[in-house]
Amino acid sequence: MIQDKISIIIVSYNVKDFLFNCIVSVQKYFSEAEIIVVDNNSSDGSVEMLKQNFPLVKLIDNKENKGFSGANNQGIVIARSENILLLNPDTEVIDGALNKMISFLETQKELCIVGPQLLNTDKTLQKSCWKFPKVIEIIAETFYLHLLFNSKYYSNKKQETVFEVDALSGAALLFKKELLQKIGILDENLFWMEDVDLCYRNKKSGGSNIYFPEAKIIHHCGQSIKKNYRVAISNQLISKLKFFKKYKKYFSFFFSANFIFIHIISRIIIFSLISLFSITLRKKCDAYAYTFITFFKYIFTGYKSVI
Repeated sequence: MIQDKISIIIVSYNVKDFLFNCIVSVQKYFSEAEIIVVDNNSSDGSVEMLKQNFPLVKLIDNKENKGFSGANNQGIVIARSENILLLNPDTEVIDGALNKMISFLETQKELCIVGPQLLNTDKTLQKSCWKFPKVIEIIAETFYLHLLFNSKYYSNKKQETVFEVDALSGAALLFKKELLQKIGILDENLFWMEDVDLCYRNKKSGGSNIYFPEAKIIHHCGQSIKKNYRVAISNQLISKLKFFKKYKKYFSFFFSANFIFIHIISRIIIFSLISLFSITLRKKCDAYAYTFITFFKYIFTGYKSVI
């Protein structure tokens, strides 16, 4: 039976309602699949909801936030099936997407990572595959030029076909468990770039990352992140630095660090000036101020916190 071949790992943090809908959507097609929820110390009643409504779901109830990578690795350790699906809690599986993804994975002769086509809440296309980071993109983002030149994304037309990409969104990633024996588990020093890092290591090892639009999953993007801009913004920027330091030459790391610093300072100034207009803008201003401190902690002490 195909659902015996997959372990679905869902890392959750304070998104109780989305988590409920996600599990319901999975069980609609995979009533007996192994589902592992790793809760990162939620305070919204997520754990109680799981125990009451989904007693067969395996629960790892963390008493601290382990981050996305650390929590997924906890789930991977206890997963029993030959295939692993990393699935965000703010997703909904539709139209037999998991069956399609597993069937496709089993046709591949080489180890690979498969990502579905992600859709926004209104079912429009959500960009979920991109090219590996480059310093020029960091420079462009610093000066808002990325709004004019989306060089890191593949075209919408391309995303209607099955093709090999550099990186796939971590909102839904399917791969054989043996792949991790070859390239290693998720890097717990990264947050926000862990999916890119996993795909990068897979590609370096000779594997492929395949975008598979025949399977579609709705992704109500960024629900956990909206609750903590400090975590989102600081790690989005600092993890890029970590990625360049891990894989690129010192020259790339040096230039990316300088332009990320300019990025942080410019956003602090901009959001300070306009923060009177909304609570969200004030939260973002606060997040960039927090990122300023985190940036220097990382540069001078190698600060590794991802939460």
